[in-house]
Amino acid sequence: MLSWNPISYTLLRYSFVTDEILEKCSTLFNNNYGIWSEDAPHHSNNVLKAGARVRMGVKRLRELILFNDRCFLITAEVHSSGNNQPQLIGHAFCTWANYNRLKGNAVWITQLVVSSSHRGRGIAGTLLSLAKNSIEDVAVTGLVSSHPYAIRALSNACNRINLDLKFIGDHAKDVIRVCDIPYLSNIQLIGSIFNKQSSSTVNSNQQPVSLVKTDFFVDHKEVLAILKHINGKWELGSLLDGHEFVVVLPAVSVRHSRTSSSDSSAGT
Repeated sequence: MLSWNPISYTLLRYSFVTDEILEKCSTLFNNNYGIWSEDAPHHSNNVLKAGARVRMGVKRLRELILFNDRCFLITAEVHSSGNNQPQLIGHAFCTWANYNRLKGNAVWITQLVVSSSHRGRGIAGTLLSLAKNSIEDVAVTGLVSSHPYAIRALSNACNRINLDLKFIGDHAKDVIRVCDIPYLSNIQLIGSIFNKQSSSTVNSNQQPVSLVKTDFFVDHKEVLAILKHINGKWELGSLLDGHEFVVVLPAVSVRHSRTSSSDSSAGT
């Protein structure tokens, strides 16, 4: 019978994320995120090597993922017997901003990674739920990812809410803008819900629904196999090379500021 060590989750605000912690996050990312696609060398002047692991060091994490004091980190660790040092098996880097259109706050997941040997245990969903619930008055949460299971995990974190394509089309661009994420600052939203198709679409069966053009040429073989398996239940359409899915979901906050609570009381 397979047994698992208990998992502990920790919230770290911006000022508590040390280089030592980022080293662990970097190692987890480098070993588990993915590999570069066959097209990556062509789009990087041969700097990137097809099949090589996608890597991100501490400096890059600080520049792109931990870019201001609204950023925070949720970690998942296991403690094994005979080892005093906990093992990092998952993390979610996040940021938040005020989102006036929905009279609340937006939480954006900037990076989600779970160790390949610990997937299928609900770790991603727990990380995202903790991220959403760590900020007051959350009205919307979102992420960009090429992996459908990351999208499903966010849905689970938001009370298993169904994806609402109209909501994504109405709010994705503005939520990304207010969260002011460096690597999404000049992106293009692609897909039918944004009334814009990609020039790389080659046939009608490839029509995307909700994508962002990131020019991040990660190998999609595993993801495409998953999409083929869940095709009849997948609302976000095709995944193109150099693109990722973008999703935003309405969120019910479990934490409310005094101002918000006062406003609610006044309106009853």
